[in-house]
Amino acid sequence: MSKSVSLIGAALLFVTATYAQDYQRYEAYLGYELVRFNPNTGYIPSINANGGGGQFVYNFNKSFGAVVDMGAVTKGVLGGYPVDTTVADLVAGPRFTWQHHESRLKPYVQALFGGAYATTSTQITVPPGVSQPIYPPGAIVSPNTPISARLVASNHDFAMLVGGGLDVKVSKHMYVRPFEADYYLTRLPSYVNGNHTNRDNFRYSAGVNFMFGKM
Repeated sequence: MSKSVSLIGAALLFVTATYAQDYQRYEAYLGYELVRFNPNTGYIPSINANGGGGQFVYNFNKSFGAVVDMGAVTKGVLGGYPVDTTVADLVAGPRFTWQHHESRLKPYVQALFGGAYATTSTQITVPPGVSQPIYPPGAIVSPNTPISARLVASNHDFAMLVGGGLDVKVSKHMYVRPFEADYYLTRLPSYVNGNHTNRDNFRYSAGVNFMFGKM
């Protein structure tokens, strides 16, 4: 009897240990991103920007991992004018995941911190006769030639993403992510007055997550 109990106990310990280590050490994600930017000002409207991004995750165990998130979105029109705006982010932080060995669903929450870089540009053209530019010595330019230039402004500062998502298992090493929804805080200086203010934005993403390095 004691031998049977010992064997059952050893088997349970083995199953428990196996289950505790049944997770993938690394994750690599690629997907689409939609960001709703809210400038929090009355003179610049809110915009939707599209782009893509990726994530790399190192899992310490089944429930806790460290995430590095990189992405960029762009918008070609601002307030009805042809103004190109691109915002890129690089953030990192912890992720907490719920996993059950019988379920194909893997929900998670995360809090990521880092920085954002924004650049805005627009093309301007000065008709002939409006101004008399100074050309380099020896340059031959017709007075009827319009002047064209591109104005560019850029800045960078703090960024934070807090939210979560869901991965759905389709194979041993691949999950489909139907959604990730994050509160996206940026603290970029204003192009108008240079003040640093918090911008309360929203980010949605969806894509494919690859799992490898099983433990």
